[in-house]
Amino acid sequence: MAGVKASIADMRPTQLTLGLAEVAERAAKIAAMTPSEREAHLQRKGIPYVLGPGKKIYIVDHHHLARALWSLKIPEAVLGERVADWSGLEPKAFWRMMESKGYCWPIDADGNRRPYAAIPASIGDLTDNVWRTLARRVRGKAFEDLDTPFQEFMWGDYFRTFMTRRLIESEFELAVELATKLARLSEAQDLPGFRG
Repeated sequence: MAGVKASIADMRPTQLTLGLAEVAERAAKIAAMTPSEREAHLQRKGIPYVLGPGKKIYIVDHHHLARALWSLKIPEAVLGERVADWSGLEPKAFWRMMESKGYCWPIDADGNRRPYAAIPASIGDLTDNVWRTLARRVRGKAFEDLDTPFQEFMWGDYFRTFMTRRLIESEFELAVELATKLARLSEAQDLPGFRG
């Protein structure tokens, strides 16, 4: 099914939040592409997914891309690899399997674990997570990009213990500078991509 287009309305998120600033950046880049450039871009960025209960498509990466397309009223995205078919599982067992494999992130923007039922059914209902935005901004500079699932969320949770949402929203460049320094502390050594 890889390379096949699917309706974004039919794609189920596997997380509660994303970075809306990154969504806006991606949407602007996509909007500036010609139709053929956009088509090539979407083919390169196939969205990996798990087939879940009711044969629903649960996307396990590229939530920002899907949300950017949705915001531009582009109705379809290209599916990438189907990483698993757990369509025969009951919802509770499905979500436990998803989490055990690292395919979902049931943590809200304040770092609180939520029930799986709190994960929105629609890409359009994902809410903003400023700490994830901050982590994405310093990725590569403060820590290695390991392509680990939810790496930016993990780093964002770490940064949350040191700074407020208000600081990020009002003094973003200062927050970037601070996060870059915080990433070097020994407290971060268990996080994926730690450089020390």
